[in-house]
Amino acid sequence: MAQVEKRLKDQIAWRARDKRSGMFRETFYRSYNMTSVVFSIGDTVIGGTFSGSVEEQHGVLAVEGSFDFYLRDEFADPADIGIEVIDPGETIFENIHRPLDNHLRGRTRLPPRGPQRLGVQTGEPCSITDYWSGTLSGQTYLDPARSAYG
Repeated sequence: MAQVEKRLKDQIAWRARDKRSGMFRETFYRSYNMTSVVFSIGDTVIGGTFSGSVEEQHGVLAVEGSFDFYLRDEFADPADIGIEVIDPGETIFENIHRPLDNHLRGRTRLPPRGPQRLGVQTGEPCSITDYWSGTLSGQTYLDPARSAYG
């Protein structure tokens, strides 16, 4: 959230400088790499809207408002190899042992042992979603060169 917080404060500061006085609304959407938080999640989308007001007084902008956030992700491919492997043993059996066994059985005129399921066995991805809200109240300079934001 530290990455999200800094980017949002910068974005709101720029929008407040454009507006200078009155109500405004800003939408945001960005993908963040969450590998350092939870390796198996990877990239996650965090987005939402900010609705608030700004008032300028003597080169200082007072900003107040509220955020509605959402988080969207999908749990799939935890090993980050392009597919979600459920059971490596089953995958090896289905891709190496069963085809070899059936090939040898065919050479000796024996029927194959069941259908082949070539390829990697994959799981069902599941959605990860969340919604929350928050507020922002603060001040920033109208001149971005004097401000820590934007």
